[in-house]
Formats: sequence, C-alpha cells, structure tokens
Amino acid sequence: MSLFDTIRNKLSAKASGAAAEEAIPESAEDQSDDEKKVAAFVKRKFEESRTQANRVSHEAVWMTNIAYLMGYDSVYYDTSTRQYKPLNRAQSGLNKNRLHSNQILPAVQNRLARLCKVPPRWEVRPNSMSQEDKDAARLGQEVLTMLWEKCALNSKRIILLMWTQQCGHAYLTVCHDDTLGEPLVDPLTDECLGYEGEVRIDIVSAFEGFPDPIAKDMDECSWWGKAKVRKLEYFKTQFPEKGDLVKAEDAWLLSTQYELRINSLNSNGPSSGGSAVSQMKDAAIELAYYEKRSRKHPRGRMIIVANGVVLKNDELPVGVIPVVKFDDVVVAGKFYSEATITHARPMQDYYNRQLQKRAQWLDKMLAGKYLAEKRHGIVKEGLNDQSGEVVEYDAIPNAPPPSIMPIPSIPSYVYEEGKTTKDDMFSVFGLSEVSRGQLPSAGIPAVGMQLLLEQDETRIGIETEQHEHAFAKLGQLMLMYVGEFYKTERNLKTKGKGLEYSIKKFTGEDLKGNYDVSVVRGSTIPTSKAMRRQELLNLYAQGILGNVQDPSVKQKLLESLEYGDLQEVYQGNAIDRGQVQRTIQMLEQGIKPKVYKLDPHDLHVIMKREYRNSERWDLLEPEIQALFDQDIDEHLMQLAFLKNPALMHPPPGLGAPPPPPLPTIEDGTLPPPPPAGVAPGAPLPMGV
Repeated sequence: MSLFDTIRNKLSAKASGAAAEEAIPESAEDQSDDEKKVAAFVKRKFEESRTQANRVSHEAVWMTNIAYLMGYDSVYYDTSTRQYKPLNRAQSGLNKNRLHSNQILPAVQNRLARLCKVPPRWEVRPNSMSQEDKDAARLGQEVLTMLWEKCALNSKRIILLMWTQQCGHAYLTVCHDDTLGEPLVDPLTDECLGYEGEVRIDIVSAFEGFPDPIAKDMDECSWWGKAKVRKLEYFKTQFPEKGDLVKAEDAWLLSTQYELRINSLNSNGPSSGGSAVSQMKDAAIELAYYEKRSRKHPRGRMIIVANGVVLKNDELPVGVIPVVKFDDVVVAGKFYSEATITHARPMQDYYNRQLQKRAQWLDKMLAGKYLAEKRHGIVKEGLNDQSGEVVEYDAIPNAPPPSIMPIPSIPSYVYEEGKTTKDDMFSVFGLSEVSRGQLPSAGIPAVGMQLLLEQDETRIGIETEQHEHAFAKLGQLMLMYVGEFYKTERNLKTKGKGLEYSIKKFTGEDLKGNYDVSVVRGSTIPTSKAMRRQELLNLYAQGILGNVQDPSVKQKLLESLEYGDLQEVYQGNAIDRGQVQRTIQMLEQGIKPKVYKLDPHDLHVIMKREYRNSERWDLLEPEIQALFDQDIDEHLMQLAFLKNPALMHPPPGLGAPPPPPLPTIEDGTLPPPPPAGVAPGAPLPMGV
C-alpha cells in the first residue's frame, strides 16, 4: 500500500467517524422517523388501556380501599376531581378525626400472615429420562432455592400480597439487570468491563400494570405494559446510549399520579407537600411495552420508551412476556379481580356508626342527670365534676328535693349487633374465631376446632391454588433467564442437614433447557403448627415413623416439628455424616479410604447402601463399584465384631493380637492331636 493510500484511508476513517458523531441524536426530535413512530405507538397503547371506563372505575375503588386500610371511613375517591370526598354530602373533610375502630387493618394483616406462612415448594421435571437431564432438573431446583433467597422474595411477597388485597391483583416481573453481580475485570489492564448481571424480580402494582383492554386473563393478553416514575439519573445509568436524551415531564398518566398520591397519604390525610407535581421534579415516566410472539415477531417484542425517547427496541429476552399475575378474589370473565377490602367497607362504616352512637350516649349520660321542678331554681354552676360537689336549689314547700335520675343501661342487643357486624366483616376475609385465636366455646373438643380450622384453610385454598400456579410460572421464568444470561460460572451454595455444606460451580448451559417447573399442590396452604406437631408425636409414639430408638428417626422428627435451629443437638451425627460423605467422594475418584476402628460403621453402611440404590451408582465404572463393595464389606466386618466379639476373630485394625500360628512338621502336614488330658501346645510327658 502506498503512502497516498494510507492517507486516503485515514481521511475516510475520520470522515466516517465525524458522520457517526453527527448521527447521534441530541434530543427526542433528532430520532429517526421509525423511532418516532415506535414511541407514538407505545404511548397510544397505554392511552387505550388507561382511558377505558373499566380501568377508571377500578382505580377509584383501589384508592378508596387504601384509604379504608389506613383508617378512614365513609369516604370515596372521585376520579373527576382526583380527591377524596365524604359519602355524606353534609359532612366536610375526611372522616378520621372522630372516634373509630379500624377492623379492616387487623383482618388484612391476619390474612396476609396466613398467605405468607408457607413458601412454595418447587419441583423441576426433567425433559427426558437421561441422567444428564435428571441432574439438570435437580440443579434447577437448587438454583430456584438460591434465587428465592438472593432476590429476597420472602419480603417481596409481603408487599405483593398486600397489593393483591388492596387492589385485587398485582404482578411480578422477571428481568436481567446488567448492573448487578460481580464486576468483570480485564486481567491485563485491571479495567472494569462491566458486571456479570443478575436475575431481578420486581413488584408491579395494579396502578403500574396496563394489560390489553379486551383480555380477560393473562393468557389472552396480546400485550402488557408497565409504567413507572423514574428519576433522570436512572435513565442515564440503565441506558447509557440514549439516557441523556430523556427530559423531565409531568405526570400525564393518571395512574402514576394516583400512586404518587398514595405515597404522600398519611394518618392525617394527603400531605400538602407530596403532590404529584413536586414528586415528578427531575423525573420521567418509563413505559415498558411487552408484546406476545407472533408470525411477524417470532420471539415477541420489548420496547422501552421515556418521554418520546426509544431507549430499547428488541425481542423478548426469553421469547415470552416475563410477567406473572397474582389475584385475590377471581371473578370469571373479569381481568381485574375483586379485593376483599371492597366488600368489607360498608360493614366498617356501619360498625363505626354504632361505636359513635355508643360514645355519644356515654358523653350525655355518664355525667348523670337530676330530676327537679322548675321552681327549685337549681344553680347550674353548682353542678360540676369536682369531689364534694354542692347542689344549690330553692326549697319548695311540700315538694321533694331534686334527686338523681336513674340512668338506663345500654341494651344488650347493641353490643350483640356490634359483635355480629365484626363477625360479618371477618367472614368476608375468611377468618373464623379459631383463626383469630378465639375459642367459640370452652367445651368444644379438639376435633371440632380442627374441623373449624380446616374450613378456613379450605376457603383460603382458593387464593393459594392460583398463587401456586403463578409461582410455578415465576420459577419457569427465573430458570429461563438463568439459562439465557448466566454465561460466567456462578457459585451455588447449599446447606444440608446439620453441618453439611456444598459449594459448586454452574452456568446457564448446565440446565440443558429443563424449565418445566411446578409447585406441589397445597404446599402453600397455611396449617396449624400445634395440631401438626401433636399428630407427628402421636405417629412417632406408635412407631409408624420408624424405630423410636433410632437417632436418625428422632432427628427427622425434630426437623418436622419445626422447633428452630437444633443442629447443635445432633452436631456429632452431622460431623459423622460429613466424614462418610468425604469417603464416598474418595471412592468415586478411585481412592480406597482407610477403615478405622472408631469409624461410625453403621452410618457408613446405611449411607453407602443408599448410594448404591441411587442412579449415580449405575454411572460408575466396574472397578469403582468393586472398590465400593470392598469398603462396605470391611465396615460390615468391623460392625459384626463390635456387636459380638466372641463369635469371630477381630478383623485387622482393631489392635487385638492375632491368633498364634498352628505348629506344623516339615512335610507341611498338621501334627497328630495331643493325647487325652494334655492341652494343645503343652509339652508331652516323659515316655509318651
């Protein structure tokens, strides 16, 4: 290449670089026509969903439910003025400053505790009967357990189920966050090249989720969108290419205004400084649009837009919409499920009216009243609430003096009506007296209490059944994202029984596409721990769970009773099991471990017998299997000698002296037996 060619190439490279710099947009208006059409398309979809009369009316119900949860009553949310208004037009202001008793809050907390009491128990089914798929399915189940803790799903489930009770439904979304995980460092320059990335689970409230307006459930949704208010720094961090183009905007989406209003709602009412305008300062609305796969888009579409700027336009990461919907009270043919708070609100208003009337009666009657004639002329200042009170009056001949009027007691049916109203309210939430820790009768048998509790468990099983299917779909999405994005090796940390620990490396490819996840039916139904413990103790005493003297049976019983951390009770057993597990790993590598007399021989035999019955045994070479059999035989010999040493010679290694060798003659035959009366090995008497 000549010098002129080199100069020409450099000039053309500079020209192309300058053209590329000029092509970078500096605002939303500088985007291409296609990008502008995409941004307008996404905004139009959200407008279709949010302007539906069905959506607007439900948002008013959700806002009212939240107000009742916080203790307000006799109010409703007006979507036209976007203000809380009293049901009684003659009343001014929110109904919170008078005497009231919030019965909805404890009922919701009780129900939330029952729904969150037991986590889901996942199962991953292999795609085939091959050992490779079986191992991948087991790995997937362990990965789900790891992600459950890493993503803090126990705490997120509380917020999720609170949203379902307030608004009737809520969502969980799965994504891969490139800003999480360990940093990737260039080994030559020590430069940070990014991060490994991690699976992230987000909670989406009913206000943030925008489904297809004509869909009746998630399966019918051809698209689904999420709108969330973000600060401008978020766009610069998550989308470095175009994040700087996003400018601040107002809360044009009413649903975001409602959620901002909830954030400023306190016990005294909406905060004056927490308006949507002030909270939207230096912020914009992120619109995430997910489209179902079709012939035009075989893997679907995912578009993220903010204030007219297309930040991302790509196919779905795993080919499906990564959204899972959780419902409270499902209504057939209705996408927006019902919330229990909605149906408890009228009874809350009625109960507070009863409470208010009782309080007014006490205010008027508790101070006492006097019977007197008008001519007595009682001085009103003489009636006060101080001790030693003096009542002054003008005496009237032949007329009795003023006397205290007997105050009638509140009728018993008033208290009965209040109790009936509370029971009706708790009945809406599916909470009987037993679920609230109250005995219906002192003489009710234990079987009767169990039947009442089972009735509540059966009713709440309607919600848990739907939640179990939702958690199964969530687990499937989590594994799909792990298989797609876990390119670098990750540590899988597991803890077995006692002090057994295991750390192994894995990548997404190790799952081999085994994403068939299910949740054991009924695993999330809350049950009575006290009754379960009693049943287990009865089965243990009858010997149904195994030999009552077997330490392993006792250990399994304590684990099933759920008494907390009891590993120190069986710490020695855990150490023995760890030692046996290490010898199994040595045998798998072809190393023969040494057998000692103090080894737990019975545990060696039990665990290695279980190993021989597993599928891993069939994958071993014949030489390794023979090594296993030899090791088991040695432990059996040691075990037999320790149990009955009189029946056999001690095997080598126990430290006992070996038996003396039998005397022989030169031709190799045994000598004749000694004569009668002479002990074997003793010198023969003279003359014999």
